[in-house]
Order: sequence, then structure tokens, then C-alpha cells
Amino acid sequence: MNLELTIHKIKSIDHLEVSLPTTKGLYAITGQNGSGKSTIVTCASSVFYSIKMKQYFGLTSDDAYITCGFNGALRSWRKSDAGRWVKETDGQMDIKGFYEGSIIFGNRFRNTSFEALRQLDKIDDSKLSTAEEFVRKNLGKILHNDDTYYEKLFQISVKEAGEEFKFRGEIFYYERGGRRISQFHMSTGENLLVSVLHSIHLRNSDRANLSKPCVMFLDEIELALHPSSLKRLLSFLKRMSDEFNYAIYFSTHSIELIGSINPSNIFFIARHADGSLEIINPCYPAYATRILYDHSGYDQVFLVEDDLAKAIVDRVLRNKKLLAGKLVHILPCGGYTNVIDLAKDVVDSNLVGKMAAISVILDGDVEQDAHAYIRNRNFANNIPLGFLPIESLEKFLRSKLYTNVDQKLFRTLNDFVFHQVSLSEIMDTYRLEYNPADDRSGKRLFKLIDSELQRRGKTRSDLAEICMSHLVDNEPQRLERIATYLEKSMRR
Repeated sequence: MNLELTIHKIKSIDHLEVSLPTTKGLYAITGQNGSGKSTIVTCASSVFYSIKMKQYFGLTSDDAYITCGFNGALRSWRKSDAGRWVKETDGQMDIKGFYEGSIIFGNRFRNTSFEALRQLDKIDDSKLSTAEEFVRKNLGKILHNDDTYYEKLFQISVKEAGEEFKFRGEIFYYERGGRRISQFHMSTGENLLVSVLHSIHLRNSDRANLSKPCVMFLDEIELALHPSSLKRLLSFLKRMSDEFNYAIYFSTHSIELIGSINPSNIFFIARHADGSLEIINPCYPAYATRILYDHSGYDQVFLVEDDLAKAIVDRVLRNKKLLAGKLVHILPCGGYTNVIDLAKDVVDSNLVGKMAAISVILDGDVEQDAHAYIRNRNFANNIPLGFLPIESLEKFLRSKLYTNVDQKLFRTLNDFVFHQVSLSEIMDTYRLEYNPADDRSGKRLFKLIDSELQRRGKTRSDLAEICMSHLVDNEPQRLERIATYLEKSMRR
């Protein structure tokens, strides 16, 4: 099931509709500065969190609103005639969640003030209790790769401190070298993470029904964390997601975060010149972060459209033994316009250095559209363009399962994943309800297929690998044409 979110005239977002999966896993919401990442995360959290609308969003139009739909239920925030925000509900919103906001509005520094700091230093040791083992061990493991590092970690709540102390929630201390250090004398990374771990621990304790969807929204959690700590945090959150059935969303610019997440789970917010927004999903890390500079040591870089194209090119290179003596990298970018845009960045910014050879490989069906796209934007570069019989995964599946049914592939896919809802049922739904004639890209069909993939714990990459193996076994002529192009490219 997905959370259907609509945002209208909130901060920099004029109107946006986005469908966010609640299936367990790690997800990224990314985009350039000011694209609306934090706004999306905050608005989505309103499905389970009563936010102070004016405080979070400032002045808004009278017709501004947020709606969240989930499993037939609806929750919305709208302006009353008096200009006040009013929450409306229709049906039982059977979803839980947790939100860790930005530096300004999040929990990580909510008690920070000079007065609070002075009060916290006055609290008597006798009022402190040992922090939860979950927080102590994971804080040490993530930050220092040592789960005993914060063995002397203590906490105190508002109730335990007494009425004279004015702060919210729990405050943490740790003892080092005989000195007591309050949470707000800790490093920024410690301060951030101890609050997040405590909130996750509370949510874990509340998971009586693991089948109920639970979404965590974490805004800019990578701030002040060393890359090694961030990697351990990712590993920890992946374990939490698997164990407690969490869908965990990051609003982030971090290469480490985005590069560790499946393209199907990356939502890239593209803001166009007219101010409109587009959600690109799936989105590949190379496009989302422009991380080609991380591959400057390669001899050859191929920019391709998606994971199926990557799998095919990689298999052909290996089968034809074209990798000898060369370091080659294949980067899926997601759609021919994304590939062309990224290729332009390569030339303009010299992202991979002067030694690497760059080639672009696109589906032959988009050749005219691609040349028109280049002309209309006055792109001029010398990167070779190859137009080959390599469709996107979406178009390949539509071609093989709907346009001209490949019975062998149909059976293989049915046996692989479609055990409860058969592929025949999915195709019947597609024909009757999704207007296949207007779905030349195959994205509508893939949306149906992907929903079943998620239920079965499979991924887009798993599907691409099966399709690639089917091509190897059944369409050698297509692969030979691709091999001929690659052999010429590698000799340049």
C-alpha cells in the first residue's frame, strides 16, 4: 500500500502529487537545494503527526492544503474561513510513524537554549537513570564501532527532573573521565543520534502489531555524521526496517545514503524553469547526485538508461571478453533525457577527467526524440551516441507481456514471483483498467508489476536480471548487434 500525498501551495511547492510506498525498506527523497525535500517530508508526516502548521510553513494562501490518503482513508489539513488550519479525517488512518525534522523544527535540538543548558548542569546525579541498552549500545556502535563506548549513558525525563526544570522529553548525559557531560555539550552528531535512537526505541516498543505499516521520515540525518558512521547507521536502519517492518525515508543530499538505496526507492525532485515540480522515480544515484567524479579512475564509462540496459551491456562485455586491460563502469541514469543531461555535465565540468572515454547508449526507439532534445537545448558535445535495441525495463515488459506476448518469458516470470496474484490477473487488470494504448512507456504496467514485487520481497533489479538472462538465451542476434557497437567503442 502507498501513502498518496497531495501538497498545494505550501512553501515553494505550488502543487505536487506523489505516491510513497509504505513497504519496509530504505527510501530517499532528494533534489537540489530549495526543491522541496524537507517540505514533502514534513507534509507526509502530518498523516500521523499533528504539526503546528504556521510554525512549520509560515504564511500560506487561503487555498493551501495537504491531503494524505491511505487504504481508503483520508486525512487533510485545510484553511477555515477564519484562516486557521483545520484537520479533517475520513475513515480510520491505520498507519503509524515517526518524524525527525530539520535543525530548526526537529527534535534534535528542541531544548537548546542558554537557560536550558544552565538548568541541565544543575540536575543532581541521583535523579539520573541508566539509559536504555538499545540506545547505549547502538550509539556506540554507530559512532565509534564500539557498543561499550557509551556504557555510562544516563537519562532524565521532565517528570523526574521536577517542575523547576523547563525542558521537553528526555535529556541524556554520559560520563567520561569522571566528568558528566549533558546532551547539549555533546557533539552535534551525538546530540542528533541519541534523540533519534531514543525515538526509534519507543516506536519499537510500540510495535505490538508488526503487520501495521509504520513510516519513519528522517530529514537531513546525515548532518554532522562521519561517512563511516553514516554507513553503520544505514546498516542499523536496514536491520530495524527488516525486523520491525518500517518504511524509512531520508530527505538527503548524501552520496553515501543515495548510493546505498535501490533506484526504485529514490524519489528525485526536479524543479523546472516555470517553477513546476516533477518526481523522477525510479531514479539512479548517478543522476540524483552527479557522482561521476567518483569514477574518474575508469578507462571507459558507459551512460545507459536503466538497470536492464546496464545488465545487458555488462553481460556482453564479459561474454565477449572486452574488459581485459580496461577498467569499465556502466552507469544507469533513468530515461534518455536524464542520460543526455548527465552527458552534458560530463563535458561541461570534466567530471571524469581527461583519460576516461565516455559513451552514451540509448534505446533505438528514441533516436529521433533524443536528437530533437539535443537540438532544442543547443547541446553541443563530442560524446558518442549509440542507438541500440536496448529498451528500458518498462518498455521491454510491455512489449513481451502485452504487445507481442513472449510465452516463455511469461511463464518464467510467473514462476519467479507471481505466486499469489498471477501474471495473467495482472495483465487482465492492465488491459481493462489502465488504457494500454496510452502507455507506450510501459510505466503503468510496471506500476502494477512493481506492487506485486514489493509484496513478494523482490526488487526491480531481480526482474532486470531475469529479463537479461532471457535475452541471452533467446535473442542472440540482438546481443550480437550490441556486441559490435561495444567492440568499436572499446577500441576508441
